[in-house]
Amino acid sequence: MKDKYYIGLASTFHDPAIAILDRDGTVIFAESTERYLQNKRAMGSPADTEIWIENQIRNYCPNAAEAEFHISTTWSQNYVNSLKLFYNLGFYNFSPTAIIRKTIHTAYKSMLPNENLVWFLNKQFASNIQTGANLERTLRWSFNNNSIKRYRFNHHETHAAYSAFSSTFDNATCLVVDGIGEKGSVSYFKYADNQLELKGHHKGSESLGFFYTLITLLCEFNPIAGEEWKVMGLAPYGKKDDTYYKLLNSLISIKDCNVKFKNNPNLILKVIGVINEDLNGSKESVFAKKANLAYTGQLLFSEYMIELLNNLYKKGYSENLALSGGCALNSAFNGKIICETNFKELYIPSAPGDDGTAIGAAYLSLKRDRPDMKMVRTNKLSPYLGNQINDQEVENYIKFSGNKRVEKYPGMVHMVTAKLLAQGKLIGWSQGRAEFGPRALGNRSILADPRKVDMKDVINSRIKFREEFRPFAPSILAEYGNNYFEDYQDSPYMERTLKFKDEVLSKIPAVVHVDQTGRLQSVSKDLNPTFHALIDCFNQLTGVPIILNTSFNVMGKPIINSFQDALNVFYNSGLDVLVINDYVISK
Repeated sequence: MKDKYYIGLASTFHDPAIAILDRDGTVIFAESTERYLQNKRAMGSPADTEIWIENQIRNYCPNAAEAEFHISTTWSQNYVNSLKLFYNLGFYNFSPTAIIRKTIHTAYKSMLPNENLVWFLNKQFASNIQTGANLERTLRWSFNNNSIKRYRFNHHETHAAYSAFSSTFDNATCLVVDGIGEKGSVSYFKYADNQLELKGHHKGSESLGFFYTLITLLCEFNPIAGEEWKVMGLAPYGKKDDTYYKLLNSLISIKDCNVKFKNNPNLILKVIGVINEDLNGSKESVFAKKANLAYTGQLLFSEYMIELLNNLYKKGYSENLALSGGCALNSAFNGKIICETNFKELYIPSAPGDDGTAIGAAYLSLKRDRPDMKMVRTNKLSPYLGNQINDQEVENYIKFSGNKRVEKYPGMVHMVTAKLLAQGKLIGWSQGRAEFGPRALGNRSILADPRKVDMKDVINSRIKFREEFRPFAPSILAEYGNNYFEDYQDSPYMERTLKFKDEVLSKIPAVVHVDQTGRLQSVSKDLNPTFHALIDCFNQLTGVPIILNTSFNVMGKPIINSFQDALNVFYNSGLDVLVINDYVISK
């Protein structure tokens, strides 16, 4: 039987990624382009970068010369045709004529200024034209393979396919909420009987994603760099500001499952001006005012999402919710969904943003080729789908570096590492295959002892070099979740924030945020036996089944990808120990 591979390429201009499925629907590789390039978000880079893509085909697609390849991207042909039309009409000129400027302003009311909209469409056009070209050329020239089929899928459909087909649900309500899709920022689907059916979508430029972008900008963070995280981290330091609430709430509202402008979109500029004037002219500390703005913006976002979800629930598709799109990265809100909406079960994949659409596109091409194939899973999709650092790289380092402070502990590295953590050491930890998605889930992590009150400040000053208000995550043995969190929910991908119980706060101060919450990772033997064994050893030593976990990088850089990346962070930061597979490297 001829081998088949289904390759999805996330073709949004930000957060490009690749996913490879085999003929049975197994995800055999998935990785964000930023990891290989070590360029945060990899803006404007194709998911199938030259040279690199050939290596991945050789690594993950045996018999590539004889196999059949189905290549799919994550924006539809109609959408790409529209982008091409805009290009031909001159819309991407950064100094457009008055007629074009008026046309944009009239036809596309947006929460973004016109110049940002022009930039966005320009980048989208370039990305969708180039994505897939390198892969197709590589297959034809390097493998002499012309058995290639190409597809372009609707953007929100790729989001929904990823969340539906990677879940363990046999039926679900699938909601996609992001900055913008092909017609709007919200789409919802019914998943049942192995089929994904679009039930409705919002039309227009109103957007909860762009609303949060606005809050990010007003707080003087950079949404292009993905700094919405900072708003979430800052918000608990603030309180509701009634003036900000009234101003921001004057912009949009929820109508059924749609986002609508309440007033003329031009009001946005007035709101921005009033808030900026207040921030700059206030006698209060700027930090306090921005914290209040972040809190109020997060509060409104949560209220909008709760209203949207409860309206969607009334349609009666399913009590299981599969949530995706960029807004599904708001872990501070995600922890409220089960308690504050009518949905009974929640699933959010490890990469709900645009990088995850690569898996969704690959799933859709598989379904198109094999429409009767059953997609229901019996276990959670592993997030550990990326690159692996092999032992030979470490052996070469030992041989040529002259470093004598390297030990190998086959089958015992988790025990050795647990002892080092209990001694207060800061550890760079790399095991097995890298995580797919933005969170470090115990395979590319910086780890520390959560019992030390000053540990957060130590990591920020010695390694992460970031703002002190940003919290660090608790990775907890899943079987202890109910002992530490109120209304505990399993959170395998660090996708939701929950509140710690009062009686445990003094045990783990380094991972408790100012509002008594933690964005937790529930660690199970099934998904990550090595990381589970490490935390279990730490628990045996300390009586605490939690360790502090943050991504293995420094601020502004992606999570490490190669052994060289790991060494760079290790020797240029305050890490004490580097653990790669079974090797322990000390300074």
